[in-house]
Amino acid sequence: MLRLLLTVMIALSAGAAVAVADELPMLEKRWHKCVRQAFSGQPMSVPKRAAELAALAECKPAEDAYVAAMLSAQQMQAEARRSGGETLGARARAWLAYVLDPLAGWFR
Repeated sequence: MLRLLLTVMIALSAGAAVAVADELPMLEKRWHKCVRQAFSGQPMSVPKRAAELAALAECKPAEDAYVAAMLSAQQMQAEARRSGGETLGARARAWLAYVLDPLAGWFR
């Protein structure tokens, strides 16, 4: 059922993988910021491990959103590879890596 739903979502929007992939850095930053703020808000009397666990528990919704978006982007990219056509954004990133990685080595 989930696979069918994902297939329908992919068929409906060809650019969805690029949109989800573009949101990943923003979602990751939001999650990291939440964890930092939650950890810094813990009382000093709380042991470090307990403060870490409390911060992670407090930011679970942000983590879930980030992980769901990452898995969705990976699923869409895998589906695009299976169907034979990668998204324009994926092809552009691959080309840039192909061109810029060797050039960056020259300047190190």
